[in-house]
Amino acid sequence: MGRLVSFDAEAARRCAGVVDVVRRGDFLAVVAASVEQAEAGAQALRAVWEGPDPSPAVTRVHRIAGYGDADAIFAGASAGDGAGAQARASASASASASAQGGDAVYRWPLIAPRSDACGTAIAHWRDGTMVVWLAGAQPGALRLEVAALLSLPETQVAIVCDPDPPAGHDDFCARQAAADAALLAHAVRRPVRVTFRADPAAFAPRLTLAVRSTLGPASAYRINASTTAGADTPIALLQTGTTVPYADAGASGHDPVADGGTLVPPYAPEHLTVTATLPPDASANPIATAPTAPTEVAARAHVFAHESQLDELAVRAAVDPIALRLQWLDDTTGSQLIERVAAQAGWNGPLSSRMQASDAIRRGRGFAYARAIDIENGRPTQTWSAWVADVEVDARTGDISVTRVTVGHEREDHAPPARPTPLRDDIAAATRQLTTGGTGYDDWGSNASQAIATQTHALADPTHASTQPSHTVARQPQVNVVGALAGGASATLPAAAAVANAIHDATGIRLREPPFSAGEIRQGLASREPSPPRTRKRGWLLAALAPVTAFAGLCATILPWRAPLAPVAPPVPGFYSAATIERGRLVAAAGDCAVCHTAPGGTRNAGGLALETPFGTVYSTNITPDEKTGIGNWSYAAFERAMREGIHRDGRRLYPAFPYTAFAKVTDADMQALYAYLMSAEPVSARPPETKLDFPFNLRPALAGWNALFHRNTPFEPVANRSAQWNRGAYLAEGLGHCSACHSPRNALGAEQGGRAYLTGGMAEGWEAPALTALSKSPVPWTEEDLFQYLRTGYAARHGAAAGPMAPVVESLRELPESDVRAIAHYVASFSAPAAASAPAAASAATSAVTSTLTSTVTRPDAQVRAIEARSEAMGQRLNGSAGRLYQAACAVCHQSQGGVPQFGVKPSLAVNTNLHSARPDNVIQAVLHGISAPPHAGIGYMPGFADSLDDEQISGLVHYLRERFAPDAPKWSGVEEAVAKIRRQATH
Repeated sequence: MGRLVSFDAEAARRCAGVVDVVRRGDFLAVVAASVEQAEAGAQALRAVWEGPDPSPAVTRVHRIAGYGDADAIFAGASAGDGAGAQARASASASASASAQGGDAVYRWPLIAPRSDACGTAIAHWRDGTMVVWLAGAQPGALRLEVAALLSLPETQVAIVCDPDPPAGHDDFCARQAAADAALLAHAVRRPVRVTFRADPAAFAPRLTLAVRSTLGPASAYRINASTTAGADTPIALLQTGTTVPYADAGASGHDPVADGGTLVPPYAPEHLTVTATLPPDASANPIATAPTAPTEVAARAHVFAHESQLDELAVRAAVDPIALRLQWLDDTTGSQLIERVAAQAGWNGPLSSRMQASDAIRRGRGFAYARAIDIENGRPTQTWSAWVADVEVDARTGDISVTRVTVGHEREDHAPPARPTPLRDDIAAATRQLTTGGTGYDDWGSNASQAIATQTHALADPTHASTQPSHTVARQPQVNVVGALAGGASATLPAAAAVANAIHDATGIRLREPPFSAGEIRQGLASREPSPPRTRKRGWLLAALAPVTAFAGLCATILPWRAPLAPVAPPVPGFYSAATIERGRLVAAAGDCAVCHTAPGGTRNAGGLALETPFGTVYSTNITPDEKTGIGNWSYAAFERAMREGIHRDGRRLYPAFPYTAFAKVTDADMQALYAYLMSAEPVSARPPETKLDFPFNLRPALAGWNALFHRNTPFEPVANRSAQWNRGAYLAEGLGHCSACHSPRNALGAEQGGRAYLTGGMAEGWEAPALTALSKSPVPWTEEDLFQYLRTGYAARHGAAAGPMAPVVESLRELPESDVRAIAHYVASFSAPAAASAPAAASAATSAVTSTLTSTVTRPDAQVRAIEARSEAMGQRLNGSAGRLYQAACAVCHQSQGGVPQFGVKPSLAVNTNLHSARPDNVIQAVLHGISAPPHAGIGYMPGFADSLDDEQISGLVHYLRERFAPDAPKWSGVEEAVAKIRRQATH
């Protein structure tokens, strides 16, 4: 944690609405009457922080279990000489093969907040008792923490938990908010509400397991568990230097039985050592702080490390992984279960020996086993579980499909658990979450740490709505169950190791931390590809030819014609894995492919949509895999060339209405996945109308010069000093989402303007695409949450509903994981956010983490919105005439903000509608004329169009009235009458 050096409390207290500044140790917070005032006060603090002490912390290693002398065995192996090697080589063949050893470090992500999650708590010091309200968290440990933080007896702390947390809630964040709120409420003696949002990168604790093992005449196994200090502790405790007596109270102990006994492996090598490295702030009870993690999470981590290491050992020794386990296992029940599972799965060893390294789809098989203790009604029950997992890995994209799982599960009492869950559902959820997510900007799925945490919650409480995945996979694994039909948390303990071992069998890549992402697979496979040989002799030649090469590349870029690429036969079914096809579906949704390539009433992706441009009408093409009218005979090379360079398979240049200028940023893996998805769809024979533009825009060869001026065929480059969420949002918005195609102005030649003009507004199909930057005309600034709600649901209460070309975009975005939509909102919001303060990043993170508001004011409606609506109501009282009467008759029933019952859904406020405050009337005219026939947000209802019931004069008068009433500070629109006539003649989107 950073150390607080200085701050200006008086400057913060002078800010409007600030109640007090609270400082205790390195904890610093501003309490104010509103969020905005608290943030202003936090900025005025001008806090200066110093980085953590770089000196190494003193840790202690505690021996938990063991026998023999594993350290001596490993020391002898490290110092082995030629004589020792010769002696081992002269042993029997099996002993010689197994005289192997290995070191590895495995990591398991502990529960960390999602990038889109937050937690809220309210605290009030009342009648000598600190009462804390929060959602979701368990009260036991929190009571101890709050009591210690405030130096109170535990009896003076009351924790009230809401069992039904709101959407986006995160237990980690709620616990942080609760501790902060209690500290602040106790200091100011008033109710305080805290909302905690944390950057997952700053809170990414890991449980680390260092393992060393060896086989041979003297088999030995050693494991050490360690974790981040305070990984499961509220930050306020660390900042204030508060120590919580967990061990004395017995509320958060982790004894081996309660943890399932999984840190000690279920095997019996000749020598065994199990230790835990304790952090500097550990209590006197070493078991209480050994693996600082929830018990189920720790158990999964332990099994993952044991079973991955055994598999590594078997691979090094060239022995069968199951045979090795049976050799070390002294447990009749476990041995019998393993044998039954192996027989059911048809196990005859790993698949790697029967796989060609050049195969595009690589298949592998992995095994894992676990023995654990379940505690039910205070009684320990021993359980056994064994997994055989089969996977397919697409070597082109790195995508992983778990295709088949055979699971055996037994209980000591042969009875179902107290809260049984469908074992097949548990298995499907566990495998899906293990292969979902990642950390790269082109990884798809939910946040990596949360994926594992969610798995634990899902198994603990299968009825919890938040455990549902953000999206479904294309194919569920085939599941074979051996033993109990109802499971529990212990039934899926071997999942991670079984899948990781299968991935290694398929690819030779050993993954030592879940979840397992396609990016890791691609990186591992790429590192194994041989690089072309380089010699010093050729170095001078390459340098001399560099200018010639550059000139040749330029000529290739501006050549008016490009060579056609030969047609090919479509890929056969099964050529791409199910995971790659599913990834391609998400890529297509992010790229809005169907939005432009589907005509009204037409078949999806069969083309024919008329796209109006300043240079004429362009018709979208058929992108189904039909060989005659679509792209069925396109090779991947032809597809990629079209996507990145805008060149048809036959060599023709494509018009930039097709946003290849943005698609050039797409990664190779996503491009491969998109091609796989499109080629796996049903072919549709449909020949769209031919695009015929007027001279000179019909001269396709001239586009070579246009590309030379305005197109850069370069992939997306992440920004190093930006967060992973920002880079993910940038990748989606700049590349696949091609937001700037509509929301950036274009020059006279139809090219997007970048630089300061980027995302400052444009036109699309007769609709204005408003500015997404600080130049937005919206009367209420767009926040990141507003943007997320708009993109996710099609409606933001403080801005309006998505209509026109944006409505189908919202429909496509619904296919994406929520984290991706939040990433886009985060990226776009960064263009309108105020410049960051010059204080160090640590100061910004610390102050924002504890910014708080008084609960007595948080229930008030947004003051700015209320003021704007009140102004429009007052203006409505002064405006008379036919246009006002028309508004009352046609619009007020749905849009009147004051009084009345919503008859057709929520009442969108016109006072804060972004379109009514724009410099152009186009969007308002479009909505009045054509309505919203298919609203993207079901709650706002259908809006009828008035093109058939009102004439141009009435429409123009109504538009002028709306502008004057709901945007009285804005200048009157000019050219409304002409715009109404023009838009009425145009086709609707």
